[in-house]
Amino acid sequence: MEPPVQLLSDEEVLSRFSYRGELKRTLGLFASFAVAFSFISITTGIFTNFSFVLTTGGPAGIWTWPVAAIGQLFVAAVFADLASRIPISGYSYQWIRRLATPGVGWFTGWMSFAFLALVVPAVDSGLAPIVAQVLGISPTAAHLTDIVIVTILVQLLLNVFSVKATSGINSAAVFTEAGGFLGLTIVLAILAFVHHPHWNNLAYHANVRGSYVGPFVLSLLMGLFTIVGFEAAANLSEETKQAHRVVPRAIVTSVALAGALGTLFLVAAVISIPNLGKAIASSAPLPYIIDSNLGAVFGTLFLVLVMISIFACGLVIMTSGGRLIFAMSRDGNFFASGLFRRVSPRFETPVAALILLAVLGIVGAYFSSSLTVLVGTTAVLPALIYLFTTVTYLFSYRRLPAALASTKWARWGRPIAVIASIWLVFSVLVLTIPKQFHQVAIWTVGILVLGLVVYFAGFRRRNFASASLDLET
Repeated sequence: MEPPVQLLSDEEVLSRFSYRGELKRTLGLFASFAVAFSFISITTGIFTNFSFVLTTGGPAGIWTWPVAAIGQLFVAAVFADLASRIPISGYSYQWIRRLATPGVGWFTGWMSFAFLALVVPAVDSGLAPIVAQVLGISPTAAHLTDIVIVTILVQLLLNVFSVKATSGINSAAVFTEAGGFLGLTIVLAILAFVHHPHWNNLAYHANVRGSYVGPFVLSLLMGLFTIVGFEAAANLSEETKQAHRVVPRAIVTSVALAGALGTLFLVAAVISIPNLGKAIASSAPLPYIIDSNLGAVFGTLFLVLVMISIFACGLVIMTSGGRLIFAMSRDGNFFASGLFRRVSPRFETPVAALILLAVLGIVGAYFSSSLTVLVGTTAVLPALIYLFTTVTYLFSYRRLPAALASTKWARWGRPIAVIASIWLVFSVLVLTIPKQFHQVAIWTVGILVLGLVVYFAGFRRRNFASASLDLET
């Protein structure tokens, strides 16, 4: 008799989905949380988008952050429940092809691949000007592109040669990001109260005429771009010990902590702005706020912590992307599957998949003329992936396999999925309908159309691995 699902070993769980273990299980609860939290990287998102928020909705635009955090928390709950039921690499691709159809699953995998390939250069492009500032390099377009390329190559080498080093950097980044952000928040708040907190900044609508609804909605870009990627913990399920127990907790905790820390920091930063006009006019408003309050030395020290956090974010994105390519290739659902499904016996990493991501990242760094378009596209794609996943979860709720570990919110799965779906439809509309995001919408539609062409040309008639997927528990 087969043991109860709650007592199955990691390998027995994997065998239930017709796979054998090829990746080394080294991640525990903290490391799994670190993967999710490093991918979210509030440092990356806030530093990349704070200037956009100030010039679009003014300082009051920061209140879109807790709105986005609450909405994404509902999405995270759905993903956590799925991770407790189908704990294998590939996250939404794997879940949807089992709960809906192989074709929809492949298309979701395509969107996930496109997102992960684009977000690596997007994140590293946010790192480049900070590196240039700290090292005293002239921030010309050519120099910034060179910094992005070097960063991608270093991330590739770490991912290929050492899972342990990659995990260690991600874990360290949790302390630099959470500790650094919390410490900076406290210091800025204290200094604000000592000198005089500018509370009026929290409600100031800079350069806004007429209704504030439009600028406020546009400011959601910061939260929608940042609070994503928590599913990376699920994507590394096959490298996580007791993934069905660990990953759900890592997903929800990472989103909750990112939402709370980001809100506190943004409030402290806004009430600490010494000169609102200069902050809005600055191309780097957060460094301006930090330097004005703490001085250049402490400002530089914090920027070093920011560099570590953003680097770790790009590092874990590449890690997650490599696992997605491996998972799709293992099923014969990716280009040159025989090559990209290979796991190095020496390094226990999917080397070819990681190299492909690095090459695509370098190409993206060369040909991306607009960081805003890149950021916007990498905000729309995860929203679409999440929407596909939550709707699938909602309509296949009665057919879900039994959870291998309990989640406290599982019995509320349907109402949570309904709220998450409504939120995600709203998010997609916010990121595509405003005229400022029309180019983003065009890029996104182009990626989706290309995916359909690729699917019907090369994958529609292929024999999907495990076509009749057993969901019985």
